Amino acid sequence: MGSAYLNLDAAFGSADDHAACIEIVRGHFPDAVIFEPEQPGFCAAVARIWSASTSEYVFHLEDDWIALRDMGVELLAPFADPSIMQVSFHTADQNWDIARKGHFHQRNEYTRLLGIKIPLFRTFPKFTTSPSILRGGFARHCAGLMDLTRDPEKQFYSGVNPAMEAYVAGSRNYIFSPEAKPVIRDMGREWRDQRNIRKVITNSTSTWENGS
Repeated sequence: MGSAYLNLDAAFGSADDHAACIEIVRGHFPDAVIFEPEQPGFCAAVARIWSASTSEYVFHLEDDWIALRDMGVELLAPFADPSIMQVSFHTADQNWDIARKGHFHQRNEYTRLLGIKIPLFRTFPKFTTSPSILRGGFARHCAGLMDLTRDPEKQFYSGVNPAMEAYVAGSRNYIFSPEAKPVIRDMGREWRDQRNIRKVITNSTSTWENGS
């Protein structure tokens, strides 16, 4: 078994919740490396975990997701293609039309002429911080390029981190969806909705705000 790393930010939960998270992780991974930063930070958490990894493949996971089917070693099969740096799980919360657009997660480039949106027939790869498996070297290099003040995912494709976009330009993200339907679901959205917490993205920086 490989090493396990946990970033446990001081956000939302109580001290008891914090302790319970550690107990759960230790129950499954007694030797896990647990980071407990004083200040929470989305991008800092991703960069900290990815840069700490040492293995050939990194399984990136957040605590508020649930699998909709069994998954195993078949997740590694797409890595036979050397251009694939990430295998993402098709999530029920994203509008990924696998049947029509295929298994590669990418952004299309458009321009506007007289108010009409026109495709330029250029595409750029999109990478994600949702549950996925990444090549270890790729994850660690990306961690070193991240601007910790911005949403980590947006830095791959939104024009705020040119060095990152240049590095990933020739790589691809394969969406694991063997039946062209979602294999995971984000439970955290329900938790936030119940507490009226909104994720707000401003200038490629994510914050979570109480909407009351």
